[in-house]
Amino acid sequence: MEEFVDTREASAELADALHRLMPFHYFYEKSGDPMPDFKFLDKAEMPYPYRSLLVHENDMTPTLAAFHHSKLYLEVHEHERSNNYLIRLVTLHAAADDRPVEFGAIGIQLDGFPEDVRDLIVAGRTPLGGILGEHKVRHSGSPTAFFSVPADDLIANALQQNRGETLYGRCNQLLDQDGMTIADIVEILPRHSESEKWIENVK
Repeated sequence: MEEFVDTREASAELADALHRLMPFHYFYEKSGDPMPDFKFLDKAEMPYPYRSLLVHENDMTPTLAAFHHSKLYLEVHEHERSNNYLIRLVTLHAAADDRPVEFGAIGIQLDGFPEDVRDLIVAGRTPLGGILGEHKVRHSGSPTAFFSVPADDLIANALQQNRGETLYGRCNQLLDQDGMTIADIVEILPRHSESEKWIENVK
């Protein structure tokens, strides 16, 4: 009986983890590749500077743009659309030097946006946060989980990291003014030289 309970609890934890990691998990399931070993963290366990970059309710686009002193642009690796739901695997790059500053996946409910905003989102050239800010679309962020993850080949290649490097990220939801979910996002940050220098300075 105890073994059955343990198995049931483990299955429930796995289901909860995969739910949190959608839509990122979708692309692994589609490719048949195993997911890397995500470890969920409390806010206090997130090291700096990643805590200041991840533990907040702001859009990541302006947060990362300010941190890297650069505008950002979007690279879409894969995408699918079903009716008014768009899901894509993406990297955000700093326009100043083209380096990747975030990798992840996003699922977007399109039907709640004005037509001009929806067209810009579907075009896939500008990060969602930048579009919402520019067009003053009222929304709020609601992080649901924080994590560390060792970079597998997919993550390492996208973020120009070493395979096995421990990286940090979050699962986030964007909510409209009525509290309805308009986007589910998994966001993973790379390690950069200035980030490591920042850590050394605050030790």
